[in-house]
Amino acid sequence: MLGAYLLRGSAHVQVTPFPARDYPGTMEATLVQAGAPGRLSVRLESHGLACVLAVSRSERGVLTFPMPSRCVVEVEQPNARGRVDASLRSGHGTVEDGHLTLDLAFDVTGSISTRIPKSRFKLLDVEVTVPEGWTPAVPINGLVASSGSGGRRRP
Repeated sequence: MLGAYLLRGSAHVQVTPFPARDYPGTMEATLVQAGAPGRLSVRLESHGLACVLAVSRSERGVLTFPMPSRCVVEVEQPNARGRVDASLRSGHGTVEDGHLTLDLAFDVTGSISTRIPKSRFKLLDVEVTVPEGWTPAVPINGLVASSGSGGRRRP
């Protein structure tokens, strides 16, 4: 039951100021023992972003996330950077016979900067070069919900 699982599923992202969008994809979820029997930690990782949450497991393999649960995600991507606070709104899952299913929803807040590529354009017969740089941090706020399932990759 412990180990890394590759989950396939989808995520619904509704975060202002960006348009709402659904994304198919994969996520790696790693379950490790965290103290008393039935107490676990799950590390969720997708696209280089990670979050670690506490979870408890019943004898039947039902996963329950304590509320409130929160994680901070440091965004360090080639074209985006910032910090996002993710508060678990709802979460449940099952782990049984080497198969993990998760259904999670997070309220997210934070700020993100995006990279501006170097560009050139002509304005009134004058060539203008805009250097590469970063936008000011833009506040974000919204909901990210994901669900997926998959088998164990390694112990």
